[in-house]
Amino acid sequence: MTSTTAPEMDPRRELVGSLFGVLTGVLFSFVVIFGKGLLNGGPPFTLLVFRFGIAASILGVITAASGRPLLPERGERLGLALVATLGYGTESALYWAALNHGSAAAVTLLFYTYPVWVMLVAIGLDRRVPAGVLVLALALAIGGSAIVVVGGSGVDITRLGIVLSLTCALAYTAYLTGAARVVRRTNPLTTATWLAAGVALANLTFAVVLRGWSMPEGSYAALRVLGMGVSTAGAFVFLIASLQRIGAVRNAILGVIEPLMVAVLAALFLDEPLTASVAVGGALILVAGVIATLARGERVVEPDL
Repeated sequence: MTSTTAPEMDPRRELVGSLFGVLTGVLFSFVVIFGKGLLNGGPPFTLLVFRFGIAASILGVITAASGRPLLPERGERLGLALVATLGYGTESALYWAALNHGSAAAVTLLFYTYPVWVMLVAIGLDRRVPAGVLVLALALAIGGSAIVVVGGSGVDITRLGIVLSLTCALAYTAYLTGAARVVRRTNPLTTATWLAAGVALANLTFAVVLRGWSMPEGSYAALRVLGMGVSTAGAFVFLIASLQRIGAVRNAILGVIEPLMVAVLAALFLDEPLTASVAVGGALILVAGVIATLARGERVVEPDL
């Protein structure tokens, strides 16, 4: 039995995919900043219907105006609908629900175990061992994220919060893995439109079934919800474009930049201080991002048994 090696990917394509992965994390960070304090302990479903409904509307208009098809490629429609509603739709509801049962630091820390699950799922499904540098990048990213999150605030959380957070991480793992495998030919704008619409539909269903209606509250609530929708629309386009270029594992590693960007944006716009933990953890995350960006697509493939 001999091992085989997967061919190298185009370095320029990989670099662009990595940049898109970073931009995804930056835009999702703006979503967190805009949404902070809008729930006040209420169920998240209504807020998420507004957020993703706005994103779907924006993306649908841009897709149609640019002449791109509104329907995904044949053979990808059902899979995309499933990863949107069951994967991302469930993940979004679980994440914001978990915030009602634990501190943001604890929820974020548990959620950002998802790159580990993504890598393990990839190993199990592909029978491929990721390059050693990617494992190193993953360890640095997770460690840096933990330092940023734990150093920023307390990590108090209930048992229900732990279950919700870990289930959220698994749902996001299912989404990333599924999207990377299902969506191969559909253009990113069309995919992002369907993704946002599917998540909005999923949370509308949750709101109806669980009777979880709760309007966003706070100053400038309408403008902040609009900001969440616009940021989500941009993040989805970059997310899909990144997945199509570098796959789920490396995208997940680069996505860990989000808690660092949240801390930086909170310092800029919410007057929250930057701490030493942010500096140390941020440095580790940035190093991990550089390693994941420079790592090539070569993988060692396990032989058939």
